[in-house]
Amino acid sequence: MIIVSTDGSCLRNPGGAIGWAWIAHEGGRFDSGGAASGTNQIAELTALLRAIEAHPGDEPLLIESDSQYAIRCASEWLDGWKRKGWRTASGGPVKNLELIRSIDRAIAERPGPVRFRWVRGHVGNPFNERADQLAGLAARDWAAGRGEVDGLLVDAEDDAALDAHAPTTAEEHREAVGARAGARGPAGGPATEPAWELGTLFD
Repeated sequence: MIIVSTDGSCLRNPGGAIGWAWIAHEGGRFDSGGAASGTNQIAELTALLRAIEAHPGDEPLLIESDSQYAIRCASEWLDGWKRKGWRTASGGPVKNLELIRSIDRAIAERPGPVRFRWVRGHVGNPFNERADQLAGLAARDWAAGRGEVDGLLVDAEDDAALDAHAPTTAEEHREAVGARAGARGPAGGPATEPAWELGTLFD
């Protein structure tokens, strides 16, 4: 199984320079990029898309992200949006539609299964932290005019509104999406057990 952490960065949301990154847990292979302007949602979704595209083949792929929005777009909401003609539950248009449809195609075209799991950010997960650093560096490069035009991989939309489906409760934030949350030991596991080590395997 391939496990990859992704992250996105937007220096001023919306409209600031953005960066995206993914890093593989085994071997540390990574990639990153960005755009001169965009939103945090675009950066997070682009990171997911590039991670899927960079890992073709039959081997199961698990993508971890600290963005509930990106994870739920790719795993929970996508099928319902397709059935409704790419409309949300309230009847409005799906935001960042081209990116989401690209993610849908990338998943469908990949021979092996793709799963997604939300992880809490900034809790000492070295892969999440590194992806965050790489995305931030890419965004700063673009803000400073050092981004490569040939490397532009997203349409820099100016989309200020957060998706109405974004989770707001603590319980929703604890939920692992698309993969097993992981078993904890007695009383939630030993105090020294890093939270990021839990729940990275398929059912």
